[in-house]
Formats: sequence, C-alpha cells, structure tokens
Amino acid sequence: MYETKEDLANERRIQNIIEKRYGCLLRKMPIKLQLDFMAWKDGKAIGFVEARQRKTPMMKYPTYMISLHKVLMAQQLTATTNLPCYLAVQFSDKLAMCKLPPDDPNNYVDFGGSDRRDDPQDYEPMLYFDMSNFKEVTHDNANT
Repeated sequence: MYETKEDLANERRIQNIIEKRYGCLLRKMPIKLQLDFMAWKDGKAIGFVEARQRKTPMMKYPTYMISLHKVLMAQQLTATTNLPCYLAVQFSDKLAMCKLPPDDPNNYVDFGGSDRRDDPQDYEPMLYFDMSNFKEVTHDNANT
C-alpha cells in the first residue's frame, strides 16, 4: 500500500542480487499475497521472498521484527504450496536472508512497528527473532 518508487528500486536491487547469486528468477507477486516475489528455477516455483531495506548495520539490534500478519501469510503460502518463504534484508553493510519465519524457539510476539507514516495501523503485533537466523548473502552494501 505504501510502496514508493524508492522501495521498488530497492526491491529490484535485492532481486538482481538474489537472482545472480542463486541462479533463479524472482517474479513480482500481487500485493494481496503480501510477499514480494515468487522464486523460479528450471521452470518451477521454488519459494517466496520478502525483500526489505534497512539503513542500519545488520548487527545494530539483537532482534529483527516483522509484522505478524506478514509471517502468517508466509506460513499460509508454505502450508498451501509446500514451498519455503524467505526474508531478504539489505542492511547498510550487507544483504542477508533467513527463513520466514525462522525455525527458532526464541521467537516471540509483541506489539511494535513504526510511527514514520503517522498511521496507527503501523503499530501492530510483530514477530521478533534473533539476528543469528540471518545468513549473509553479500557484504559491503551488496554491490558485488
């Protein structure tokens, strides 16, 4: 709903890196499916990807938070298709990915969100998980 031209450009950069690194094709999905891309390889769907951009270094905070609604959609997509979902985040220092939701017994739910758009709907139940669930894809702003 709030995607800007800058958001879409960031998604395209992440898309290009993932396609190159993993030899797959990412296709943009409709907004109603909540995640950004479906991943394809050798003519078959192989998973789903949510792409995010953050202005902070990856390890600035001990946990990552994401909308519980987004996590529920990822779980529904996996349950329906048997395909995994991933979260790809371009931090200021690297691009990293993890399974969505991570298989981590320390995941927890709390209220959180953002006030940058002055929208009360941006404060909602969030899933929090440890940053150790992320695996580095590229370093130095993912320009390689």
